[in-house]
Amino acid sequence: MAPPFDDRQHNRFSEPLPDSIQLLRSLVRTVDSLASDFDVVELCQQLLETCTEVTGATDAGLLLADQRGELQVLASTNESLRLLGLLQREGPSLHVYRNGTAVSVPDLRAASDGWREFALAASAAGYRSAYAVPLRLHRDSIGALTILAASATALGQLDLRIGQILADIAAVGIAQHVLLADGATIQAQLPTALNMRVTIEQAKGVLAERGDRDMDRAFQIMRGYARATGRRLTDIAGDIVEGRIDLRADAVD
Repeated sequence: MAPPFDDRQHNRFSEPLPDSIQLLRSLVRTVDSLASDFDVVELCQQLLETCTEVTGATDAGLLLADQRGELQVLASTNESLRLLGLLQREGPSLHVYRNGTAVSVPDLRAASDGWREFALAASAAGYRSAYAVPLRLHRDSIGALTILAASATALGQLDLRIGQILADIAAVGIAQHVLLADGATIQAQLPTALNMRVTIEQAKGVLAERGDRDMDRAFQIMRGYARATGRRLTDIAGDIVEGRIDLRADAVD
């Protein structure tokens, strides 16, 4: 005789969990964005926010290789100089970019000697574990998505798979943004995406100086204004740098 049907077990698998719903919503938004004239930096910001929300991580950053093969931050969940500097240290980000394979450091205190400086800096910033997945385009590695958590062994294999999915989507978005009709290679055009980040950094500095705010708050103000006006974040940043917008921090709180 067959065992009795357990409806609770059935519901466990048939009803999506809240985190999976958030992930699906993010994927839908991303597909919709890719079908139109989109802001690649804002797209990456949204993917990083989804990553931390779904996995329970503390922060995440997306890094892209420049023409010299050095990683530069394209987007991050926190614009503090401490986090931006940490992401570019010799550690998980550079490892996955160079080797094309994911890295898991569930306890930074047990990190290898080769990453000792990274581990010490990450621990001092309040992180206990670090994870990174490659930003892949076909068979090429073009950057990395690094995830930082405040507790040891915070993320499991499913979380890393989610991170890789989001990294792959980011790579597709970046590729679509920089691809030129004349047939130039994607790799040759990647610096154009990083140039957008340079403009955003300049605009952050302008806003921070005007409003006596930290860089993270300046970025959130600029991003909020872009959303409210329906314009690209990078276009807003360019207008701030060139003085076409006098976006004082106090005026948009």
